[in-house]
Amino acid sequence: MLISFFSLAGSPGVSTAVLALTWSWPRDAVAVEADPTGGHALAVFDPDGTHGHRGLLELTVAARRTPLHHAMSAQLITLPDGTGRHHLLPGCRGPLESDGVPWTSLAGLFREFKTVDVLVDCGRIRAPGAPRAVMAASDLVVLVLRNDRHSLARAVRSFDLVQREAGLTASGDGSLVAVVVPSGSAVSQCFPPAEVAKVFAAHGLPLAGVLAKDPAAAAQFADLFQPSRRFLTSPLLSSSRAVAQELGRRASTREALLRSANVVRFPPRPGPPSVRMAPVPAVRPIPVPRPNHGGEPDDAG
Repeated sequence: MLISFFSLAGSPGVSTAVLALTWSWPRDAVAVEADPTGGHALAVFDPDGTHGHRGLLELTVAARRTPLHHAMSAQLITLPDGTGRHHLLPGCRGPLESDGVPWTSLAGLFREFKTVDVLVDCGRIRAPGAPRAVMAASDLVVLVLRNDRHSLARAVRSFDLVQREAGLTASGDGSLVAVVVPSGSAVSQCFPPAEVAKVFAAHGLPLAGVLAKDPAAAAQFADLFQPSRRFLTSPLLSSSRAVAQELGRRASTREALLRSANVVRFPPRPGPPSVRMAPVPAVRPIPVPRPNHGGEPDDAG
């Protein structure tokens, strides 16, 4: 399955949401940093640069001399969640690099994977160089927005724009859903999920889930991965597991419906009909302490 995530404006936390959801994903998964403004996750999980530069630019260069799926495998790093099933394809280091990424070819590659789900951080939907070919090829497109009055009102006003910019053909066909993340302001008024879902449903946009407000856990995906004992049982990861299940269910349902209707959303790329993910090198192991169930002090906060 291919699932794209984007925001309307600003920085509501798309990157953090995609990494948290990939970490909690029930199947093998790859988080792809496709934000044309650049990615930061490599610095989060490999801050000392032990494994050198990896990412979309390196993939693009390598694909000139090797099959694209092999080139991609060589650029992945394994997320330190202990499963060995969740990976990261780091993004470009800025807009100049992202201009040369072959999004159409990559969209075709992502669709070929049968046993690996691909979660793509597309950044802002109207940013120059946004990966629209990836969004148009997706089984599910996810609007990530903050739970505050201005963000929710902007989303209600922008449904038609979102459909057009993402290359979606019909409103209300299950292709577009929303995920709400916490407001970035301590004084902003938040709204109950049921109220948000009711308003969005009236405009044909299902609410697929709400991620919990958990600044300490979110910082592990946005700044530097140094988890405390509480990380594995944190509200963010608990909520991301539930949202991951719901997004996977919706994407799988829509994929099956389109397949049964023989809808061709994306021209097939020449190559094998099914590609298995090649073994990928892991980053330097980062110890994740066990959850604190005994009540002892937790000095990592």
